[in-house]
Amino acid sequence: MNENQQKIHYIINLLTNGDKRKGLRQIVLFALIYYFIKLKVFKDYDYSPTPFMWEDKIKFINISYEALKDINFLLDTGYLNEILMSVIGVNEFIVGYSIGKKVEYKFNIEDKKVIDRSLLEENGKIKNIEITDNGIIIKSKDGDNVEINITQIDKIKYKSREYKMKVSLWDTKL
Repeated sequence: MNENQQKIHYIINLLTNGDKRKGLRQIVLFALIYYFIKLKVFKDYDYSPTPFMWEDKIKFINISYEALKDINFLLDTGYLNEILMSVIGVNEFIVGYSIGKKVEYKFNIEDKKVIDRSLLEENGKIKNIEITDNGIIIKSKDGDNVEINITQIDKIKYKSREYKMKVSLWDTKL
């Protein structure tokens, strides 16, 4: 298991208190991964805007496809379990993740400190997380809340240039 896969497992383990009967909602995990990419905890991940069903509305959210690949690895190998729930009044399935197998974590201690500082109070209790229309809010008892707007799409500068193909359909005699 690579470091990023361990970090994802650690986040889920932390927020479920290691209880296999508890789950973490997928949208919360996606927002946290996006937040930790911005904090350079997931150094090998990037993200891109993708249409997604967010709280019963289709919105563009910043998703990391490398993280999705790692989540699928953790599901396929039994380290995580996927939970699907149908709720009356909601037009979508609620997807969540729970711990499948325990892991001995061997990733960067500085990254662990950033995760712990973001998700835990000073007394070691888990901070409350509230889902909003545009992401999540990590609520702290001292009032130092962190708002993660996963639906705020970053404008990425890029340059493009014209490219002319050297082969045409007429040259191939199709």
